[in-house]
Amino acid sequence: MNSNLRGKRLARVVVVCKGSVKSGLGHVMRSRTFAKHASRCCEVHLIVIGDHYLDALLSGLVIKHHLFRDEAEAIEAIQQISPDLVFLDMLECSDEFFAVVKRSEATFSLSPIFSHLNKVDLVFHRTSVLNPRWSDEGLTDSLRCGLQYNIIRESCESIPTEVYLQNAQQFPLAVAISMGGTDASNNTLKLLQAIRDIPRPILFWVLLGEGYGHSYEELVEAVKQDTNHEIILAKTSDSMWRIMRNCALAILAGGTVTYESAFAGLPSINLFHSPDNYFLVEELAEKGACLSAGYPMDAAVHVAAANLEFLESNRDLLVQMHTASKDLIDKSGAQRIIAEALNHYWSRQAS
Repeated sequence: MNSNLRGKRLARVVVVCKGSVKSGLGHVMRSRTFAKHASRCCEVHLIVIGDHYLDALLSGLVIKHHLFRDEAEAIEAIQQISPDLVFLDMLECSDEFFAVVKRSEATFSLSPIFSHLNKVDLVFHRTSVLNPRWSDEGLTDSLRCGLQYNIIRESCESIPTEVYLQNAQQFPLAVAISMGGTDASNNTLKLLQAIRDIPRPILFWVLLGEGYGHSYEELVEAVKQDTNHEIILAKTSDSMWRIMRNCALAILAGGTVTYESAFAGLPSINLFHSPDNYFLVEELAEKGACLSAGYPMDAAVHVAAANLEFLESNRDLLVQMHTASKDLIDKSGAQRIIAEALNHYWSRQAS
């Protein structure tokens, strides 16, 4: 990609994302990874809007980064930077904020769910399955879709098949639970209560993100009440994949970690609050890399428990899911996105 930069001024890029108890931390993790890759060929500023605990996710970053409490502070910074390209990774923003962003030469969305999706130049979507509403919103021409646009964090590595086979044969089976970096609805607790009656012992790694704001005492009490399983509570961020690569299955909330799991070759069961987000993992489910426990969440936790009990007794199916996920996703998604965005920007400059 760098050979394409000969004779061209470095593009000034702003990657702006939001993280909160409501929206989770997936946007921040994805934007951080993308910004690192983009910094290899552009002048990059990462702007994060959210609570103070997000600072822990930004420590050690070499690229220029800023954490702001609200849009007003971010607007001032964006105006001072005066970017050529802006990448947005968030669920929503105000009209005022988007108007400032739109003054750049080109705008892009890394999130398939965004309040101003029909106003950006290009939308990079991590699966070929589209939101049914998009055709009505006139998004067809701006969409760049497919598994090739997945952004995988550096700490997520592919699990060698020989390692996974060992994981799948262990007793008790090791299962990771990750309901997101904030888990606003405390689905972790609901799931711990649902798995209690699975008869065969299982080793659970319960991964809690930086923004988990619920009572740890409730989780500890749920662990105490479960006398059948081994349950380890762990507060993690980047280190989560050091744990997950030693598991045979993950139970997830259907977000970015589902795609990281498919890349790694770790089968997953995914739970949803509503049908609105199922399209995000539908392709992986159809290809056999993961399962859906459906929605709503209160019912899905029990379906997930039933699926877990079945898979624990039919481990050959776990191996099949591991095999099905191989080579579906690579780690070049961020490079593809920045390359296409720069080509879009340069072609506009030339016209």
